[in-house]
Amino acid sequence: MLDSLDRSTLSDREKATYDYLTAYSFYRTYYFLDDASEAALQRACHYFDKNGPAVDQMRVWELMGTVQTATNRYDSGLVSFLKAEQVARSIEKARVKAWALLFLIVALLATLLLYFWARKVQIEKQLIVEREENDRVMSIAEDLQNRLSALQGTRKGEKSSIGLDMLDRLCEQYYVYEGTSSLQPKILKEVRTLVEGLRADEKVQKNLEQSLNESHDQVMKRLRASCPKWKEEDYLLYMFTVAGFSSTTISTLLEKDKPYVYNRLYRLKERIKASEAPDSEFLLLQLEK
Repeated sequence: MLDSLDRSTLSDREKATYDYLTAYSFYRTYYFLDDASEAALQRACHYFDKNGPAVDQMRVWELMGTVQTATNRYDSGLVSFLKAEQVARSIEKARVKAWALLFLIVALLATLLLYFWARKVQIEKQLIVEREENDRVMSIAEDLQNRLSALQGTRKGEKSSIGLDMLDRLCEQYYVYEGTSSLQPKILKEVRTLVEGLRADEKVQKNLEQSLNESHDQVMKRLRASCPKWKEEDYLLYMFTVAGFSSTTISTLLEKDKPYVYNRLYRLKERIKASEAPDSEFLLLQLEK
């Protein structure tokens, strides 16, 4: 097959490959090279030394070393084998670098995937927390509206009460933003404003206290007279409890955990019992309603 080819029609690279294959075939047949075949192998060595690739460069020098040692030219053969070994080492180093680069790329991709996965999980958790917080606020809104509106009937002679005022504000927001994506955020904002009022606005607190006095036989006035040394936070806890707010609402208004609210309320009951005030039974009964 090689003899059938016209070498002069081949490219330089094809000529180098042709010369190597000619020498290799001749050696595998006769186990020595004639002058023409060895000259062809020399041309192949020169070409691949200059142009590569490294694998072909290693092969031609390995064949040259084999041919030289087979004809007792050991010094020349050793030099050729050393050249082949040097090229082989460079190939191995290149492969190691390639594997290292591949490993680095894979590690970077894995890191990016882990980052985006962790980011996605974080966002999902954040959305869940926000959703739970919104549900909690809406629950508080319902509780506030129900409890405060129940007190409005006792406020005779006034056009509005704390309960109806809140309901009006929520309905106004609902009317304006119904059917839009802004509905829940607007209501949530309004509820948070109302919560802040009950939490820190003395005027709003006094309004609620007055409503309770009118609807519960002057309960807050009698409490302050029976327990004058209480902290204002204790009066608020008692007032919110008598008003019928849920534990979630009270915890939110007082900015305390539920266990704290339960424990504090228990202590207030014990203090009322220990006070031996004339209204102690009445005050304790209001907490049980």
